[in-house]
Amino acid sequence: MEVQIVSRKLIKPSVQTPPHLQNLKISFLDQLAPSLYIPSIFYYPNHHHESIKNIDKLEKSLSEILTLFYPLAGRYIADDLSVNCNDQGVEFLEAKVDGVDLTQVVQQDPNSNLDLLDHLVPCATESDTSRLLSIQINKFRCGGLAIGLLYSHKIADMPTISTFINAWAITFREGGMRDQVPRPRFDCPFLFPQRDLRLNLPPAPKIQPKIVTKVFVLNKEAIDKLKSKISGGTDSGVKYHPSRLEVVTALVWKALIGSAKTQHGHLRASSLRQIMTLRGKVGMPLPENACGNIYMPFISRFNPNDKSNRLEFSDIASLLRDSKRRAISDCANAVDSDDVLSMVTNSHKELLEELNKGEVDTYKFTSWCRLGLEKANFGWGKPAWTSTMNFPIES
Repeated sequence: MEVQIVSRKLIKPSVQTPPHLQNLKISFLDQLAPSLYIPSIFYYPNHHHESIKNIDKLEKSLSEILTLFYPLAGRYIADDLSVNCNDQGVEFLEAKVDGVDLTQVVQQDPNSNLDLLDHLVPCATESDTSRLLSIQINKFRCGGLAIGLLYSHKIADMPTISTFINAWAITFREGGMRDQVPRPRFDCPFLFPQRDLRLNLPPAPKIQPKIVTKVFVLNKEAIDKLKSKISGGTDSGVKYHPSRLEVVTALVWKALIGSAKTQHGHLRASSLRQIMTLRGKVGMPLPENACGNIYMPFISRFNPNDKSNRLEFSDIASLLRDSKRRAISDCANAVDSDDVLSMVTNSHKELLEELNKGEVDTYKFTSWCRLGLEKANFGWGKPAWTSTMNFPIES
């Protein structure tokens, strides 16, 4: 596969951002977010929709939707912990893909294409860490499109980007901003104002060329089989039905614990960090379509010295379920900004403590399930696949 960039430009909001919105302080939740760029790719096969060829319309609709998502067209000022919403624009690249059809990328063994996927997303440059969003439109010889996004985690989480891509898709499909376009709210700096946070957060993970990235595909039959192993009653007598995410996470974590045992000759303590959105979970009200970093980490622990911690699939799943329930309970009890600050900083402190323990293996898991990424329909149908790219950072 060969990807050739044929054009590069900046797309600015179609209406100038008013002066009173041109300086956006980040929230204390943004302060805790890592300074790295997150890639995502949306794949659209050619189903003979003429509009899939209309790059000009993609540009126009992007310009229109940026009037609502105006911070994404601004620049991050690290020294001021703010976004200058100056309408400098979103980088917009158009690329031509030769040597492969989009269906080949989507349908064949995904591990054979991981290195190639890097070329479907704009490159992040160390010389310009102020840019917040870049987009690359990849046109395949079959007529299919892959839309690659690269966004700064410093001001947005994946639910924010899901709101953006769906709003852009509706604007393109409907020929302009209509009532059904979700209206983003950038209220987090007021709900969670900046604080003097004295946490020695670990640096953003560096790209490690020696780390191998792999894709494992589990079909519905395989997941249902895993669910059947742990479905059943609980201590309270309530029937428990695990989610897809819970069973897959348990499967992978169990394998990692077993791998560490093989490597070291004995069972080791293990910690698993997951992410939980605060939307719909905290006790304080949040606006619909709230944008920014609105999440917290929570930790599950496996202690080999605890006789109740066995390396059985159902036991690993129970550890995950219990830690998630505690996190949900903590969220429900957070009724104001101070409560959220205390809860989230304590979660980060716990994570730092785990990272500093020499005899504990720590892993980080992230899920993009149920975020609505698969609903982004520009009028060509929903994406056949959404993915990240080859992302060689230590988990």
